[in-house]
Amino acid sequence: MTGIDPPVVSVTQVNRVVGMLIKGDHRLANVAVRGEISNFTRHYKTGHLYFTLKDEQTQLKAVMFAGNAVRLRFDPDNGDKVVCYGAITVYEPNGVYQINCSAMEPDGAGEQAKALEELKKRLAAQGLFDRKRPLPRLPKCVAVVTSAGGAALQDVINIISRRCPVVRLIVIPAKVQGEGADISVAAAIARAQDTDADVIIFGRGGGSAEDLSAFNSEVVARAVFASRIPTISAVGHETDFSIADLTADMRAPTPSAAAELAVPELGNIHAAIEGALEQIRAGMLRRLSDAERSLEAQMSLIAALSPKNRLNNAEQRLDELSAAIRTGMHHRLDRAEQSLKANAEIISALDPLGVLARGFSLTSTDRGIVISAAQLSPGDSINVRLSEGSVRATVTEIL
Repeated sequence: MTGIDPPVVSVTQVNRVVGMLIKGDHRLANVAVRGEISNFTRHYKTGHLYFTLKDEQTQLKAVMFAGNAVRLRFDPDNGDKVVCYGAITVYEPNGVYQINCSAMEPDGAGEQAKALEELKKRLAAQGLFDRKRPLPRLPKCVAVVTSAGGAALQDVINIISRRCPVVRLIVIPAKVQGEGADISVAAAIARAQDTDADVIIFGRGGGSAEDLSAFNSEVVARAVFASRIPTISAVGHETDFSIADLTADMRAPTPSAAAELAVPELGNIHAAIEGALEQIRAGMLRRLSDAERSLEAQMSLIAALSPKNRLNNAEQRLDELSAAIRTGMHHRLDRAEQSLKANAEIISALDPLGVLARGFSLTSTDRGIVISAAQLSPGDSINVRLSEGSVRATVTEIL
């Protein structure tokens, strides 16, 4: 060799330097790469995903660790066209650079998500998400719009049959996945309007976002909004709300949950009826007891105000007044008698006859009572009243 010989380094050192160079390039720290998945492997122990992204001319190794893989909203597989988000790194043990994926979505999912959000805003502005009618408490008939051969239908049938076997089921088959599924579901909901169903359950079992796309369509939303019958959306995904979920009167996370919401437990109905009857019985007994007490009070009042009772009361009052009058008269007579005796004693004390009885006499002439000797002259005729009898005399001398 000529000139200055380069230092000898190990393969590890080379891969490490290259890795540091790639890691230090900010353009490679956050990239989005579109490609088709091939050589897809999910490690059975760790849950890490290993695959290759390829296009018409080249390919790129890719890895998605389990912490990011569990957040995927679809199941990737060979042949899927996807967009991977992450950073370009170097796997030093074999000197291969790769994309370390932090997120992945089906190719075109971003545009689809944007279009879906715009559709949601437009339908919300038109009021399609505002109406929420109450479900019937005890429906006689339930219409089910779903795939005729799907597990969702069997779940609904089993649960309704167990909970409330008296409810009649009407199955209206519809295509729930793939091209034309939205038209099929909307048409089935429209057909349900011609039945005597009290509530409509529509939906399907779980699946990827693409599998559930029929329920994010405007045609299904408008069919649900136009339904005269209350609706339950059962699109089989618990985390996200589809447009059909937002438009329906009630949303259930699964078809089984929808069946439980649609019909009550027959045993609970019986218990509720028994409870209501017991309340009615207790209420009637209370009302009868109150009526009896009121009747007794009215009878007592009637008895108190009856002519006979009033006459008895009047007679008793008359007796009391008569007794009071008698007592009062006796008291007044006693007082009058005492007063008369006192006056008689006074009169007796002042009676001239009483004075005469003590030896005095009363002298009078034809001119009146004589109280002075000067009233008389010798020869006057006088009358002398004694205590017993009287005498007539002639005055012979004035002393």
